[in-house]
Amino acid sequence: MIHKVIMLLLLSVNLFGYSFSSFCAPSLDQSFIFYAEAGQETPQAYTEVTDWMSTLDKADAISLTGGNYWLVVPAKIYTRDTKWAINVRNSIIESVDYILLGSDGSEQIRHSGYYDPYEFLFEYGREVELHYGVNYWFVLRMDSRYFSSFPKLEIEPYYQHKKNADIEAMLVMLCLGGLLFIACYNLLIYFSTRDRAFLYYGLYVITYFTGWALTFHLGAHLFDFHKLEMHHLFFIGLPIFNILFYKHFLQLPEYSPKLWRLSQLLMWACIIALPTSVFLLSYTALIASVLIMLWIVLAITCGNVCLIQGFYPARYFIFAFTCLLLPAVIILPGNMGITSDLIENAELATLIGGTADALMLSLALAYKIKLLSEERQTYIKTLRIAWEKARTDLLTQLPNRHAFDEHMLSETFFGVDTKNTFALILLDLDGLKLLNHNLGHQEGDSLLVYAAKELKISCELLDSVNLFRIGGDNFVILLPQDQISDMLKKLDELSNSIINQVYKDAGISYGYALNTGAKSACEWLRMADRDMYKRKTLKRRDDQLQRMSVQDKSLV
Repeated sequence: MIHKVIMLLLLSVNLFGYSFSSFCAPSLDQSFIFYAEAGQETPQAYTEVTDWMSTLDKADAISLTGGNYWLVVPAKIYTRDTKWAINVRNSIIESVDYILLGSDGSEQIRHSGYYDPYEFLFEYGREVELHYGVNYWFVLRMDSRYFSSFPKLEIEPYYQHKKNADIEAMLVMLCLGGLLFIACYNLLIYFSTRDRAFLYYGLYVITYFTGWALTFHLGAHLFDFHKLEMHHLFFIGLPIFNILFYKHFLQLPEYSPKLWRLSQLLMWACIIALPTSVFLLSYTALIASVLIMLWIVLAITCGNVCLIQGFYPARYFIFAFTCLLLPAVIILPGNMGITSDLIENAELATLIGGTADALMLSLALAYKIKLLSEERQTYIKTLRIAWEKARTDLLTQLPNRHAFDEHMLSETFFGVDTKNTFALILLDLDGLKLLNHNLGHQEGDSLLVYAAKELKISCELLDSVNLFRIGGDNFVILLPQDQISDMLKKLDELSNSIINQVYKDAGISYGYALNTGAKSACEWLRMADRDMYKRKTLKRRDDQLQRMSVQDKSLV
């Protein structure tokens, strides 16, 4: 679906200029190219053009490495429109002279180029007057230190050309605005996350934005900034930031060390090539085109390898570079002089493809954020489970000593801020050691599990009661003061149940203390332990007196 949308955009860029002009514009199929030299005179009349051309050195084609050329094109007007626009597009040109010589004796001279004010946004078009039935020679002189692609002459009715130029300017501004927004958005994310993938991606998009802003003369038009040497500096810099981006995004050194080493070689080749935009200006467009093509192919290869190895965000990465590859396959061969341009508005088509690439890579980063969020939630869930396990006694599934200590710290039981009176009941299972010795630890564990289960049921029948196993055969119950009597009754019932149904030599001993008499958790526990010891002593005394009474009766 995404690929179809991109292709429709490219097709619309290719065709929108022909809605009217294709039926009205004169045929410009026949053209003559000659080398131009300094000081050469131009023909002054229509009849002089043929003889003048015979004095020039013919050129097979315009060299992309720059130079001075004459382009001579004959045409005849077959419509009644008199207001026309003449333009040379597809390349940055430093100086363009338009000379129009008509068979009616008319002569028109217009000057345009990179350093001149623009009559139409982002192009070199000029208004001219042409008449029905008149034969014309269009004589153009083009001087430039390099041509990014083969220049193409177009003649259109003025208002149609203005409409097309405005539509193209609108698309350019939308793409540039989108790129600037994407760059700022990702840089802001970097400052909050410190993820270098967002930093390098933001710098990559800013570099892409700046390169195309200069290509469409935005700096020259708005700020009178004319530095032809800077244009391809940014395009050569594109692979540098993008390679650093996909190193972190794709985790390339981990997934494919060989591709990472190859990417490093290309990155250093781009760094070394950066000065060529200044010192080898005539060749910088060719150098940039070769490096960009290698980078796109390598990036798609890296994305596919990482996807095959299980890195699923690479899907968006591959889609993004496919959006960039579609126009690049069509346009870059023309920029390298291998073929002529296959589509109209090649530069705009590349800009749209690059903007789609930037958008898709933003989606890839957003998907990565989603995965990181999911991993974070999974990690938090794992930590929560581990935390619960650390607070839970494995045998009885009751909160353990660690949970008891946390509870004591989280609640206010001591000091002037204490609002309610609570009781701490400390209890242990009598006879557990004897049971382990006589019947084995498995039976002792069964007694602990039974006691914990019954204690939990008893605690759940009351309000605001907390139960803990703090170690060995010791349990702690925390409850409000007004529920002490109910809980002690349940503990006595549970002790009798254990003696009668589980193990006759077992039972429960307990003691309790109020928080009003303690200053800390340890002191509170000691107070309850002392109370339990007193109760145990009294219980043993009562048991001993009972046994003595039974012995006396037997003697009688």
